[in-house]
Amino acid sequence: MVMTKRKKIAMKGKFTDEYMVGYEPDWKGADQWSGEEYYRERSRTPYYYSYFYNYKDFITWVVDWMKANDYSKEDIASYKSAPDWRTRSTLAGYVRALTNGMPENHEGVSEYMISMPGLSSDSMKNATDSVKTELESIIEHGKKIKEEKKVEDTIKVTKYKPTIQQLLFAKSLEMSDDIEEFIDGYDGSKEMLSSFDPQTMLLIVGAKPNHAKIIASIYKPMFDDFSELVNPPSAKEMKAMDETQQDMHTQLKEGYTHLSKVDIKNQYNMYKTIMDACDNIVLKGKVTRKPRKKKVISAENQVSKFKYLDHHPETKSISVPPADLIGANVAVVYNSKTRKLGIYYASNIDPKGLKRDGSGFSVKGTTITGFDPLTSVQKTLRKPLAQLAMFKKITKRALSKEFEAINSVEIKLNGRFNDHSLIIKVF
Repeated sequence: MVMTKRKKIAMKGKFTDEYMVGYEPDWKGADQWSGEEYYRERSRTPYYYSYFYNYKDFITWVVDWMKANDYSKEDIASYKSAPDWRTRSTLAGYVRALTNGMPENHEGVSEYMISMPGLSSDSMKNATDSVKTELESIIEHGKKIKEEKKVEDTIKVTKYKPTIQQLLFAKSLEMSDDIEEFIDGYDGSKEMLSSFDPQTMLLIVGAKPNHAKIIASIYKPMFDDFSELVNPPSAKEMKAMDETQQDMHTQLKEGYTHLSKVDIKNQYNMYKTIMDACDNIVLKGKVTRKPRKKKVISAENQVSKFKYLDHHPETKSISVPPADLIGANVAVVYNSKTRKLGIYYASNIDPKGLKRDGSGFSVKGTTITGFDPLTSVQKTLRKPLAQLAMFKKITKRALSKEFEAINSVEIKLNGRFNDHSLIIKVF
């Protein structure tokens, strides 16, 4: 199908990136376009506006469109009450395009979509219907927030004072500045992504588990979008969805048609790296919350000369405090130099957790004692980054099975630790 050539609009200098991204969609003469041209121009619309504009612009466009389409004052107020991030670029882009004269649909779109392998649908929903469907969801969410705010207002003190949660959120945003700077400058390449280490960025600024949870929630919507693009629902799953869910998935795919599969995969990996970094910091907070107490010699004193590796950027791993080894029955360790993963099993376990003398592991200098030399073994990992991520979250019940599945030779452990030794998990 031959696409109609349209006259390019001269750039006025507002956005220099338009040389690469393309100009703002122009809908003059759209009724004369082919179905392919309409499909491609409509599909790139959300991306264009997400690239050059922000949530403040999106909300202004949507409110103006709602007023022009006879939405009630109550519905508009409810929409404004919803969080800004609920207004996605697809909704805002369609509203902007409709305002600028974009036709609801094109009769040639279905024919073009049928000719394109891999598309989940053979038709494109009317733009106004898509806008109204998504607006309904946002308005309902906003109504709930308004009701909650009414309750809060009844008990609000005269003098405003930020809550602990608000202060924590503001501090978390500040801590994520370096991460946000990387995202803004990311060129989509695998090479640039290889140098991205959000875990170290957050550790340097002193991020704690509560900060990490908030930062993860900020980037989760984008992570979910790219996760859905990388792992799209099957035909069976699509059939089980309601019309709104199907439409949202279709809009999501259309909004990123300008990106190749490689670009989408790299964007997914970028946001996954952020989420994993936050999970690691939360996990470290859990294992350091309550150090073990010993009757005679404290755990901290026992490990005062103990050598270990606190964190390992290459595998995105943070070590469990060595004090947690004292009295434990099982310990998963990793040597970053030899790439060997080992499991120590205590020779004298304490199943009821009575902390009796001689039960579980002890530490002497830089050596762990009290382990079974016959069952305590190690194996070489072929893919440390992926394999360690699994062992960090593993349960005690699944530990033995997953370790046996590692295809490499078993070697006996000797109990000695050094500056390359990570303590991955203890039970």
